[in-house]
This record gives sequence, C-alpha cells and structure tokens, in this order.
Amino acid sequence: MFTFKKKTIKEDAKFIIDIVSNYSNNESIKKLISPISDEYFLIDDKNKISICISDGEVTLSNHTFLYKKLFNLSLTDRLKKQIRKAIEQEMQLLKESLFKNETDLLSKIVNLSTKKSNPYIIKPNFKTS
Repeated sequence: MFTFKKKTIKEDAKFIIDIVSNYSNNESIKKLISPISDEYFLIDDKNKISICISDGEVTLSNHTFLYKKLFNLSLTDRLKKQIRKAIEQEMQLLKESLFKNETDLLSKIVNLSTKKSNPYIIKPNFKTS
C-alpha cells in the first residue's frame, strides 16, 4: 500500500508560525493587507519589528537584522489566513462599537427633540453715556 510521508516542520518554520500566531492575537500590533500584491504585514512599533508574508516568502526585520526565507506556499497561505482572521475579528469589534455609537447618538437626538424648552432670548445691553 502506498502512503504519503508526512513532512516535518523545520525549526525556523515553527518559530515563524509561533511569531505570527502571537502577533496576530495581539491588539497592539498593526495588521495590514496589500490586496493587489497579496502581502500581509504585522508591524510591532514598540519593538520596531516588521513582518511581511507573501506567496511562499516570509520577511522579518528589525532595525539591525533582516530575515528573509522561502517557505512552502501552503505554510504562507496558512499564515495569511490567520492574519485575515485576526483582522476580521478586530473589524467586527470596530463595527459593533460604531453601530453602538450611532444608536447612542440617535437616542440622544430623540431625547433632545422630545424635550420642550423655552427659547433663550438674549437681551441687548446698550449703555448710553
């Protein structure tokens, strides 16, 4: 019987998987997508670390070091999917807060519009000498 041998993940790929996983779940990390070039970016401003994931390639850099390596396309696709999922979760939270802000605003305006108030008249204060 013919069976496929499962490939083992190399140590550097494990590190990249862990780094992307940790950064994807961290709200303080910027997550950006370049839709035309299909590149995904994770930017850690505090530690000055940038990660770019493109088709089959991962680039990680800080102010002194650049790590660039070709990986299996399935690995980079999996990393991209993880970043997309994290971005989608953040956007859904943003959407919920925006919708709540909109309904709060409408509620306040309704309350203001139902109140009957006397108009405030400014009386001129003309002094003659």
